[in-house]
Amino acid sequence: MRRLLSVLCLFFFSLNGCSSPDSSESAKELESLPELSCVAVLPTAVPVSSSDTLTMTQKMDLKEGAAYLDSILTEELGSRTQFEILTENQLDAILGDPWGGRLQQVRTIGKATRCEAVLVTSLSKYRQRVGSTMSIETSAAAAFSMELISVEDGVVFWTTSFDETQKALFEDIFSYNKAEKRGFKWLTVEELSRDGMTSRLNEFPYFQEVDE
Repeated sequence: MRRLLSVLCLFFFSLNGCSSPDSSESAKELESLPELSCVAVLPTAVPVSSSDTLTMTQKMDLKEGAAYLDSILTEELGSRTQFEILTENQLDAILGDPWGGRLQQVRTIGKATRCEAVLVTSLSKYRQRVGSTMSIETSAAAAFSMELISVEDGVVFWTTSFDETQKALFEDIFSYNKAEKRGFKWLTVEELSRDGMTSRLNEFPYFQEVDE
């Protein structure tokens, strides 16, 4: 359930307030990454720290956005034996006590899945485009962060984030290559989110190893 995922978000991202960094493109990893035979991929979490300031529409948008990111993760990672995709119900069943600390939670997940790490995604912004591919009133916007966390000691092996509100080319002249790749059109929030997620997964070291 999204309530449970919000609790996970509270613990996993307590230092960041469940929001992604200001930079729209960032990725960090340890200099020497351990070998992992299994990574548990958690359902996308939504923020709880700012829930009182969100409108009902924004909350619904985040819920829909989380489900959409989950579908991309399943599509990209689900067929790979190294990744164990968890549904909300499965995670709910594993975490009988959702109020445990961060390390306790990841260890519980690791024990249940026999995975050495968990991949946690948190969605903080998901706004649909208002308009068409050629003309808009409001552009699409999306922001999410991802962390790969060790089950053994809670160390973060790898982290990345995406935060973009699509802009017109004349507002960002340095984004010509990106605009050209996107067909010089205004994207829907689904298209923007997919672009962000696939680009971040292409940076994911364990995803790359499987491709070799």
